[in-house]
Formats: sequence, C-alpha cells, structure tokens
Amino acid sequence: MGVLVRRLDARMATVLISPLILTTINGGFHGGVIIISAEAALDPLCAASHEWFCSPTDFDSSDTQEKLLSHITSPLKCEPFHNDEFPPPGAVPDAYVHSICADDNDPNCGDCLTRATQLMRDNCQGKDGAQYGTEQCCVRYEKKRFCRA
Repeated sequence: MGVLVRRLDARMATVLISPLILTTINGGFHGGVIIISAEAALDPLCAASHEWFCSPTDFDSSDTQEKLLSHITSPLKCEPFHNDEFPPPGAVPDAYVHSICADDNDPNCGDCLTRATQLMRDNCQGKDGAQYGTEQCCVRYEKKRFCRA
C-alpha cells in the first residue's frame, strides 16, 4: 500500500508532539521517518515552517482580504473578523484569523507577521482562506471556522 504525501497540513491532521519525538509511518515511506520540527508542534492551527496555502475561492467583497490582512499586526488567537466595522449583533464573521509568533515577546514578531501577510497578498490575492508560516511566525485565516470555541 502506497501513500501519497504532498505536504503536511494542519487542515489534514492536527499533530501535537514533542519536537524530540520521531514519528514513523509503517509502509507509507518504505520504513522512513518523518521529523516534525519544534515550530510545527508549537501550534496545531498553523503548519510547519515555510508552508503556505491559498483557498481556491474568493471573498464576496474585493476589499475583505485587504482589511483582514491589515488587521494582523500582532498575535491573534483565532479571532472572528468582520469586514464591516460595526456588524449587527449575531452577524456571521467574514473569516477567522489566527496569528502566532514563536516568541510573542520578540520585538521582531510584528515584522514577521507583516512579511507573512504581504506574501499572502502577493500569492493569494482575494482568496477567502490563506496560511503562511515560518520558524518565527505563522498567519492563517479562513472563511470557515477552523478552531475550537
């Protein structure tokens, strides 16, 4: 039995492990070993280093992505985002946003998040879901809720 693996993805499986543990998949890699780095174990909602994802679909409003990405200047723990500054009570969010830094006290955290959001602008223009992560930070947003309450 063969296994096709294109890339590890937080949307495919949530992996919570110590960075010191090696995970072996029997038969999938002909006895090979997957080493999941420390940053992958840091937060199951964002993928490992230099992983990125763009949704195949666009936001309904062309300015939603720009407003959303401009909103990400510091770590946000899976917060709802509304394109409208004053949404009516009970309004469904346009997206959910999650951004982290390996060290939230790092003075370069904001710079890393800015670079990640710029890459999303460049590579995922208008898309209603995107993700980009490095060793220092990770940003993810999706139209559908991808995190627990």
